[in-house]
Amino acid sequence: MLSQGERVLVGISGGPDSVALLHVLKQLERDMGICVYAAHIHHGIRGTVADQDMEFVERLCQQWDVPLFVEKVDVPRVADERGLSLEEAGRIVRYRFFEKVLQDIRGHKVALGHNRDDQAETILHRVLRGTGLQGLQGIKPVRQNRFIRPLIEVSRAEIEEYCRKNGLEFRIDATNQDMTYTRNRIRHELIPYIKQYFNPNIVDTLVRMGTIIRDEEEFLEDYCKKEYDRLVKALSQNRLSIDLGGLLVQHIAIRRRMLRKALMVVGGTLDEIGAHHIEDVLDMALNSTTGTMLTLPNGMRVLKKYDSIEIWRGELPSVPLFEYFLDLPGRVVIKECGIEIKAHRVQRQEVSFSSPWRAYIDGDVINGNLRVRNRRQGDRFKPFGLKGSKKLKEYFIDKKVPRHERDGIPLVADEKNIIWVVGWQINDDYKVTPQTRNIVQLEARKI
Repeated sequence: MLSQGERVLVGISGGPDSVALLHVLKQLERDMGICVYAAHIHHGIRGTVADQDMEFVERLCQQWDVPLFVEKVDVPRVADERGLSLEEAGRIVRYRFFEKVLQDIRGHKVALGHNRDDQAETILHRVLRGTGLQGLQGIKPVRQNRFIRPLIEVSRAEIEEYCRKNGLEFRIDATNQDMTYTRNRIRHELIPYIKQYFNPNIVDTLVRMGTIIRDEEEFLEDYCKKEYDRLVKALSQNRLSIDLGGLLVQHIAIRRRMLRKALMVVGGTLDEIGAHHIEDVLDMALNSTTGTMLTLPNGMRVLKKYDSIEIWRGELPSVPLFEYFLDLPGRVVIKECGIEIKAHRVQRQEVSFSSPWRAYIDGDVINGNLRVRNRRQGDRFKPFGLKGSKKLKEYFIDKKVPRHERDGIPLVADEKNIIWVVGWQINDDYKVTPQTRNIVQLEARKI
């Protein structure tokens, strides 16, 4: 949790846990070669009692020669403005303050006083609310390699005994007895009831379960990260692509994790992303047609493409106009949409209609030079199997190609017509027939 030379900021409320933690780290300061600081936040909730807590912490830190940072915040106002509970608003305010102070002191770690009983209560609380493996881990001893909980394996009784033996004074938060808070009812009513009638070792049982699940969760996260790095490609700062085939062969648990990670990377938060959003994306990946798009909270969008799932936030930038000449034989790279197209002649026995990214045309019908471009105003196209032509815009509408995607679809054309809408369809006038003597293969791939 701590290394020699590190600066550690202790979050201190004045209660027995944080007082004991500050005392322990201050005792170890010289031997461990660390520097200890303290941070206290006045939540603006308990009036004069909170003022007395702050004064107590100030006297304690002065007595122990610990640099102290204090901040007053109107947590009820923050909770009301953001539509949060007091508990959640207080947590957000505390962590924001800790991060600020840590930056000011160029610190390395924030030490918090959570104990073994807190761990059991947290796990049980999450069971009652409904949670997955991540929630059943409980409180992580080390999070983000920055927040540490040195007392997480120490019971509340042991901490209070330590305070008594060392003559440490501390403050008692009266709100810890307020039964309107679910956590207090779990602490004072539910756990004692379970101890009396079901399992006297329920705290140890819950903590042991959390440890086992945390180990398994670490394995799953490590596996998921490796698969994520293999299957996910960053297209820009707020846009990424997931290999569709690679995603769908994963176990459903890994699929969910990969999607949550991808949405977190793009959106920066999962606060508004619920389990049903993840299931909607998975259902789209499995069952929807190419071009289907979902709109998610936080301005995120998910699009199913032929061989990938794209996730981005905000509006996608439009693809600029492009046009390249394509030699026969030859190849061209369209940097605007990350696609390479090749053209060469083949024998009839080499023809294989196994991919929409490959097309065959009658080379003797080509008018002049081949070129690759994106759409232009008024483009028309004669889809394979139809006698007449239609507007390319109408073709895209019929195929449900998303509007933002149309400018990025390359068109192989000659000097008169669109020959191939890449990945979709060829022009009927250029199809290979039994009379064709000069077969040209056009093939595209993403780069």
